[in-house]
Parts: sequence; structure tokens; C-alpha cells
Amino acid sequence: MAEMRKKLRTVGRALARVDGDAKVRGTAIFPEDRALPPGTLHAATVRAPIAAARILRVDVAPALATKGVVRVLTAADVRGTNRFGLKERDQPVLASDRIRGASDVIALVVATSAAAARAAARRVRLDLAVAPLLEDPERACDPDAPVIHPERAAVGAHPNVVATATVRRGDVAAARKRAAVVIEGVYTTRWVEHAFLAPEAGLAVPEPDGGLTLYVATQWPETDLRQAAAALGEPLARLRLVQQAIGGAFGGREDVSLQILLLLAARATGRPVRMVWDRAESIRGHGKRHPFRIRHTLAADARGRFTAAVIDVLADAGCYASTSRIVIANAVAQACGPYAVPAVDLSGQAVYTNNPVTGAFRGFGVNQVCFAMEQQVSKVAAALGLDPATVRARNFVRPGGRLATGLRVDACAGLPRTLTRAMRRARRRPLPRATAEWVYGRGIASASKNVGYSFGVDDHATARVTLSADGATVFVGAAEVGQGVTTVLTQIAAETLGLPPARIRVVSDDTATVPEAGSTSASRQTFVAGNAVRLACARVRRKLTTRAARAPLPRAGLSVTATFHAPRTQPLTAADARRHSYAYTWCTCVADVAVDRATGVVRVLRVVEAVDAGRVVNPTLLRGQVEGGVVMGQGYALLERLDVRSGMPTTRGLDGCVLPTAVDAVPMIEAIAIEERALAGPFGARGVGEITMIPVAPAITAAIHAAIGVWVDDLPATPARILAGLATQQCASARQTPGNAERTNVRARRSTGATSPRAKPVTKPRSMLRRSGVTP
Repeated sequence: MAEMRKKLRTVGRALARVDGDAKVRGTAIFPEDRALPPGTLHAATVRAPIAAARILRVDVAPALATKGVVRVLTAADVRGTNRFGLKERDQPVLASDRIRGASDVIALVVATSAAAARAAARRVRLDLAVAPLLEDPERACDPDAPVIHPERAAVGAHPNVVATATVRRGDVAAARKRAAVVIEGVYTTRWVEHAFLAPEAGLAVPEPDGGLTLYVATQWPETDLRQAAAALGEPLARLRLVQQAIGGAFGGREDVSLQILLLLAARATGRPVRMVWDRAESIRGHGKRHPFRIRHTLAADARGRFTAAVIDVLADAGCYASTSRIVIANAVAQACGPYAVPAVDLSGQAVYTNNPVTGAFRGFGVNQVCFAMEQQVSKVAAALGLDPATVRARNFVRPGGRLATGLRVDACAGLPRTLTRAMRRARRRPLPRATAEWVYGRGIASASKNVGYSFGVDDHATARVTLSADGATVFVGAAEVGQGVTTVLTQIAAETLGLPPARIRVVSDDTATVPEAGSTSASRQTFVAGNAVRLACARVRRKLTTRAARAPLPRAGLSVTATFHAPRTQPLTAADARRHSYAYTWCTCVADVAVDRATGVVRVLRVVEAVDAGRVVNPTLLRGQVEGGVVMGQGYALLERLDVRSGMPTTRGLDGCVLPTAVDAVPMIEAIAIEERALAGPFGARGVGEITMIPVAPAITAAIHAAIGVWVDDLPATPARILAGLATQQCASARQTPGNAERTNVRARRSTGATSPRAKPVTKPRSMLRRSGVTP
């Protein structure tokens, strides 16, 4: 065990992903790849054909008569509570009396083949009474609005209100009066599909002891099983989940999808049951990013220092609550971004509609409010004739200072460095000169993102470490969803134990053997699970030291379990919002774009992103997060717009989601790591999973304005919207008297700003993505 005493410095190295070899070679087992036990049956769902109706009758006789059909399950077959949900159990396992959205499952067909199950599902007859449809969240609280969940009539507020959040601080009215400029804006964002590569699939197997084992890909195994146990009326101890390789998640696998249905079918038939969704059902069956409408007022003095903000957020929760309660709280808490605004009136509301359910998606409500806030910041700079970077730097929260909610932050010294480093790198390459076809612009945006569970939730993780002569095995239930947590935990364990990474094995895939570590979401696993692993490894090392003088290592090895609890937080309230989160990451993004004035087409030429997520455990993984976040943010800014009509997604495949492809992707992405270490994180690390996407959209829209003088306040910034903005701009110019051009009124409610000067020419943009290394 001499290696225990050797300083290896594993943290900070670009260690190859420990799961990379299996994925590259194709030996990783995804849910659809799993070998099927003999006698496996196949399941298919009967989905709601419309988004709002009363269910009068479900006739399963024609389906039962189909060759190969074994069972057809309806709500009557749900022995436990026919409700599930992450925060509110308001979604039926199998709908019985009413249809609230197109994702509703009314029946489940189980047959000897997938083809037979699908054919029989089409033969289930539904007798429905069409109900009034609620599509517009602005109308959700009207007295005559259709009520999506009548059982909520006694909650006090309008029954269509899922959740509200409010923060009020300082004297907003007085601050507005002192302001030199007051900018008002209304911003809208659309539904966005997660578009992970592997659609939902799984297998449920009855065990000889009467238990059930589920093989799926999920972000939160323990919560899946808790919801399933309640629905099945089974003790939690009788359910086991074995995690399969995950083909992407981004929040879309945080909610239950087919897990309960598979377990229900396996228990009803006593045989293994498999189900695989095609892309159309995946898009219909899992939640989306929330569409937001944000009414935003930002006031500033003549030097660009913010004096007040009034922000009202309306989120479309869709037909079920999912995580909307926490999303709207997070949106309100982060509505002013990384800035110290002394007086605020922040409010948010999520409402039910018959639209697709919305839930967790990378950024968790912060992307939408960051877009609005950063547009407003850029407009303040334009109205005052100030440099946008200067305005941001003057308003950044400082160590020991308070964010707009009153939350004190200490680990934020890296925030201004993200701005200076990103701008310095961007300026090394000037923009091209305008041509007859293309004009160019550069835009910036900064962002903050809380790490981990907030608002009073006890954020914790448990790890067990066993040390033997062969090395160490780390047991921790942190789902690997492609972001690299298994590699990060390997490096943390190796660093703490003083062992080579090759002698560390991380086990995280079986609820029967690994302790809980919570969800792989909220950019939390490096911080929370990483600290649990570090604590357990440190205790193992101490144990080994104390027994080394008196006894050899036992055959079974030394085993220690440790639980890490993150700093406590408090719920977000209007009266006191000073402790709603315990850690933050910071980011500044600089985007260069080319705009075709004739067609409205935008090409993103280059993005420089500087991130302060504390100590970088693995530079390659951070670079991957930046590159993935930038391309996802590019899609959010310019392309992605899931079309929903009559409460239903109109697309049956990814082609209708308008995703960026390899041809569209930003050809040059540069990542800069700012390592301002937080004492509470393992070796000073925090978390980087979400922050890299958040500022990309407003940086791109700011660059569009710098190029053509048009503000695009509704995402995505499509060619049609850009051309409409140019047409409005031309009409306004035509109304001006020659020699008496309209001047910007810095006290005006809105400001058009001014185009940025164009710089010297450089090489033309490339069409292929160039990977760029992380710099210290």
C-alpha cells in the first residue's frame, strides 16, 4: 500500500472517461440493447387522441381479441394510488375519468410481440366527450377559463395556478424616480424538446421472491421507485432499479415516463415485460422546457448602475405540475442574474393548461430569465451610450455582496474575471468587414446558476467506499447521464486515497447495492456526491492508518460509509429570500455572428466562453460541457421551436424540432476556465453542467443587434423575426426628417440602441467545428 502515501495529483488531470471505452466500442448496454429473458412480453400504450376530454368508456374487447394479446390494463388495474409526479402527484398512471393532455395514457396493451401490442393498442375504442381546451397561459386564471384539475378548487388560489413565487426588496418606486433610464420589455420563449439520442425504453422482470426489477435509463432512480411503489401499492423494498447506459438526458429523464407502466405490466402478467418508445411517442410522452412570458423593467443611473428591477414571469406548466413549482421559484430567484440590484419586485406564476407538460431542462428556468435580463442590460448600455461590458462589470455582485434577492455570496471573485478573460480572447480576432451580403456583430452576456437543491430542500448524498488489496470500490447512486460524473468521482477518490485512477472502481447502477445520491440534475453531483466520496475515502484512509501497525488488511477489505449534507437553505419568500441557494457558478459568453440582411439568416461564427465553476476536476470534461452547452444554446437562440397546436406537438420526429446539426454548429468554440475555488466543494470544485448553455442565447441576440440594430425579444430569432425587425427599422427611418434624425431618449421606456462599429477583416468562417482546449 505504498501508493497510499504517494501524491498523485489526479484532480485537475484530463483523465480519459472511464465509461468511454465501452461507449466507443459499442459494448455499453442501453435499455433497448438488453438481452430479453425467455417469455418476455411487450407493451404498447394507448394515448389520448386529443388534449381535453371526459372519458365516458374504454372498450378493450377488440384489443383483447387480437392474436398474441395477453392483457389490456386500465385504471382499474392500478392497485395503489393512480397518481404520480415529482413534486405533486397529479398525473394519472392510467387516465380514468378525464384527459388533460395529449401525453395521457389511457390503457396499456401487453402482448407476445411488440407488433401485436401496437396493433391491439390501435383497436382500443374510446368514447370521449370533448372538453373546452385551454391553450393560452395568459387566460388560465380568467374566471371563465377551463379548469384543468377540478380537484384543486379548494386550494384557495385559482385552481389553474400550479405555483407562485415573489421577492420584494428595497424601494422600487423611489429607485425608478432616481433613474436616468428605464427600459421596459416583454420577452417570450417557446417549448423546447430535449432531443436526447436514445428514446425511452425499459424492461421489468418479476423476481422469484416476489419483487420486481426494472432496467431503465433514468436521472433519479430512488424517486422513480418511490412513485412506482405508491402506484403499485408495493413496499419500496420489493422494487429494484438497475441503471442502464443513458443516451442523453438534459432533465428529460428526471420525470417518470414508462417506469410505472412496465412494473404494472410485469406484476399483472407475472412475466418480464419490455417497452420501447419510438421518437414520436418520446416527444409526446416526456416533458418540455417551459415557455415563458416575461414582463421586464430595468432602471439604471447615468453611469449604468442598476437601481431597480420589476420582473413578472408567467410559465406554462402544461397539463401536470412536474417540477414547475421549483422551476418558477428558481426563475424568480435568478431573474436578475449575477447583478447586485438594490430594489426589486420579482414575481412568477406557473399555470396549468392542456399543453404538453413542462419540467426540468438544462438550466431549470434560468435560461429564460437570463435571456430577458441580458437583453435588458444590453439595452441599458445602448440607451446610455456605454460599453455593454462596462455596464455588466459595474453591476456584478462582489464577494460578500448580495444578489437582487438579498442572498449573500462570497465565492464570486471569479465572475468579473469571466468577463475580462472572455472579452480579451474575443478581441484577438476582429470581426470581418461587412460585405454586400453579410454584416457582422459581436455580443456578450453573463450568467449565474445556482448549484444543487435550493429553497429548503436537504441536499445530501451518501457514498460507501471499500478498500482492498486490489484497490478501492466506490458505491454511490449518482446516475451517469453522459456528463462524466463517474470519471469525476473516480478522480476525487483517487486523489483522496492516493491511488492511481486505474485502481478505483465506481459502482452506481443498482439501487440494491448503492446508497442514494439524489438526482443527477441541478449541476449538483460533483459538489454533493463528490463531497460524499471524498469524506468516505478520507475515513477509509484514516482507518487504514490506525490499523496498519497492528493488523493486516482484512480479506473483505475496509469499508466506510459517509453522508455529505450541503449547507442548509431556506424557502423563497417575499419577506426573506437571503438563503435560498448555497453555491453558484458564473459565466460570460461572447458570440460573433454574421447576418444576411436580405434573408434574415444568422450564422454564429465563433463563441468564447469563460466559466467559473471552481476547481476543474477534469479539463476535457469541462471543455465538452462548454461545447455541448454552446451548441444547445445556439439551437435555443436561433432554431428550436417545437410546434404545439390544440395541446399536441405537431411533429412526429426530430426533424420537426429544428435542431442544429453538425453543419449548423458553431465552427469555433473556445473554453476558458476560471478556477475560483469554493471551500465547501470537493477540492474547490462546484458544478458546470448547466451554466455553459445559459448565456449563449442572449449573447447571440446581442450580436444580432450589434450587426443590424434589431432587438429580437422572442426566441427563437428566426429569419422571419429578423426581417420583421428590419422592416420596422426601415419604416421608422423613413418617418425621420432629413437632417433631424430621431435621437435616443435615455428616459424612454424602450431604446433601439446603435449598431456596433465593424472591425478589420479576418479569415472567413469555417463550416466545421474546431475543438479548442481549456486554458487555465
